[in-house]
Amino acid sequence: MVDKAVFLLCQAHMSRQDAVRALAEYFPGTAFEDRLRCVHEAWDIVRRGTPPVESVRSEVSDARYFAAAHERHAFSD
Repeated sequence: MVDKAVFLLCQAHMSRQDAVRALAEYFPGTAFEDRLRCVHEAWDIVRRGTPPVESVRSEVSDARYFAAAHERHAFSD
């Protein structure tokens, strides 16, 4: 949950308050205090200058690879 909070703060540029609310959507049923603690930990990581979580572009975002990935993972319509 801390990693997701780091992502929300760095990549999504959310405020700490918005990140606490957003974590409720990603982790339903978690207590407010737990989400708040994770955002505080993530804020400390961000302030220390630890490199943010980098997103890796998925192959399926490229149309050339979409059909192969679709078949490889046996997705059905």
